[in-house]
Amino acid sequence: MTISDVAVIGAGIAGSGAAFRFADRGVKTTVIERAFPASGPTGRSSAITHAFYMMPELSQLAIRGCEILANIPDLTGHASCISKVGMMWVMNEAARPAWSTAVDRIRQEGARIETLPVEEFARRAPGFNLDRIAMAVWEPDYGYADPHGATTALIDGAKQRGARILNNSVAARIHVTAGRVSGIETMDGQHIACDAAICAVGVWSKAFFGKHGIDLPVHIERHPMAVIDAPGQARDILPFSWCDDTMLHYARPDGDSRILVGTWAGGGTGIRHDELGRPRLVLDPNSYDEIVDLDESAEILQYALPRLPALERLGIRKGYAGLYDMSPDDNPIIDAVPGIEGLYVICGSSGHGFKMGPAVGEAAADWVMGHRPALLDAFRLARFTLS
Repeated sequence: MTISDVAVIGAGIAGSGAAFRFADRGVKTTVIERAFPASGPTGRSSAITHAFYMMPELSQLAIRGCEILANIPDLTGHASCISKVGMMWVMNEAARPAWSTAVDRIRQEGARIETLPVEEFARRAPGFNLDRIAMAVWEPDYGYADPHGATTALIDGAKQRGARILNNSVAARIHVTAGRVSGIETMDGQHIACDAAICAVGVWSKAFFGKHGIDLPVHIERHPMAVIDAPGQARDILPFSWCDDTMLHYARPDGDSRILVGTWAGGGTGIRHDELGRPRLVLDPNSYDEIVDLDESAEILQYALPRLPALERLGIRKGYAGLYDMSPDDNPIIDAVPGIEGLYVICGSSGHGFKMGPAVGEAAADWVMGHRPALLDAFRLARFTLS
């Protein structure tokens, strides 16, 4: 039997952030991971980084999460995992007032961010069609990250500080004694005794908590990504990470040889664009269509080609699909689990998860250690049950 102060279930980016925080504070920690760090949806994330959100709590978590990602070399000794190519947004006239207000607030929160008139955007984005663009938002310190590298670095940093990492180990059940967490049982019969646990298993959350009689208000969506072949010219065609709130797509370069493109429905940066429809629901995260074929890629590119015609002359590779665990309001759930003292849940990241993950894990760990950040109020489970 392993004895720990806390257990962290799941070594995606949020669980890794929590494990690092605990270990860095000298808390005896065991991490239980079904395969290896970032082996789930974290590893299939586009890993775009930015601070721009309409909701202050989201932008503050994103700013802190990206700060941790940028500091990984100093924190863990691993190589840098970020590509600071900048993040560019464009919106139409109707969105301009609210987005301008958000930019002013986010700048006060500590991020470098500015609005750009259409003329300046055109100078920085040669080859882009300017149709329906009223304003751009530019975040020079952001871009994208390597999700596997970042997650592995945080887990290694936790291990360096004394954490025990159980890879290829599936958590089966929480043991509860007198209403409080007393341990975790794994599928292979191990028992980890602990006083508290953070469950950060993302798309497996609903099934896991269902075994304990808790119905989490989350569902799973399949999100496809088209992969464009652009050898030696990806950064010339798309010099930054990118989101188009008018033509409903986002993209980023992947080094200088590929461009990743997905559809954009809004979510945390404003009103959801329902005309896109909901992505395909997934009932079993262990069995879904992971491959994006050429026809599906072509459907995605219909949203990007009118804005960036240069994509049309490039080749299309086989794409891939990841999974999002979605909450009803497209925002995370970060809370103590009602009825089981010492048990905490992180789920429902709703596509925001990677950039905020290190900060979400850090904040949840601080809560377990007795210092609950006030910004977590917005992510209570009770928001879905209050009338």
